[in-house]
Parts: sequence; structure tokens; C-alpha cells
Amino acid sequence: MFTITEHIDIGRERGEVFAFLTDPANRARWDASVISEELLTPPPVTVGSAIRTRMNVMGRPLTFGWRVTAFHPPQTMAATSTSGTMPTSLRFSFAEHEDGCRVTATIEASPAGMLRLVEPIVAQTASSTLAAGLARARELLESGSS
Repeated sequence: MFTITEHIDIGRERGEVFAFLTDPANRARWDASVISEELLTPPPVTVGSAIRTRMNVMGRPLTFGWRVTAFHPPQTMAATSTSGTMPTSLRFSFAEHEDGCRVTATIEASPAGMLRLVEPIVAQTASSTLAAGLARARELLESGSS
């Protein structure tokens, strides 16, 4: 099992950052590994909502199903995988910061089978992808392109 955490400060209001990052329709805009993400249950997103994410990770197409386990605007969103290559959970926390919002994103994953052999590579890839995605989200939000 591995846990990675990334932080980023975004010069926008916390509610705006929360709304942008937790909307499945925006995910492919800020996360380059995501091909598409869709809400499978009726909107809006809330605890119990189901989400499907199609991704390209390390050159392989993957699909993850998610169940939202916490949704407290504008502070927290969390989800746990219901399908995919490995059990995974993610949590986004949003805190007011002197110039806007500090986002903390944490991913916990438990690679099994052959993935356990390359767990450090999987963890490093997840960390760098998450950091790049958050940087892209900051760029979009601060430029007004969100």
C-alpha cells in the first residue's frame, strides 16, 4: 500500500476551487491522464454518487468506478474505488489561504498481484500525475479559463 499527498495554493476563492475540482465534467481538463469522467447517478454530486473515470496510465487504458464517501462543500470530497486495477481512495481538502485556497489531495492505493512488484513506480507515477494535474487546475482557475 502507498499513500501520496500533494498540496497546491490556488489564487481563487475556496468555493470556486472546490466546485471546479469536484465536478466530474472538468476532470479531463485538468488531469492529463483522464480521457473522460462522468457522473453515473443523478446530479448533483453527493455522498453515494457513482462516478466512472476512463484513464490512460503508463500507456494503458484503465477504467475506475468510484463511490463518493464524503462531500462537504467547500471543505472536503472523498471517494473510494468500486472497480479498477487496484483498491484506491482519494481525498481532496480545501482550506482558505492568505491568497485564496490551499488544496490538499491524498491518494491511497493497494496494488496487488504483479502491480506489487512495481509499486514504487506506480506510486511515483501517481504522485507526478497528481502534482501536474493540480498545477494545471491552478493555471486554469487563475487565468479565468475554468
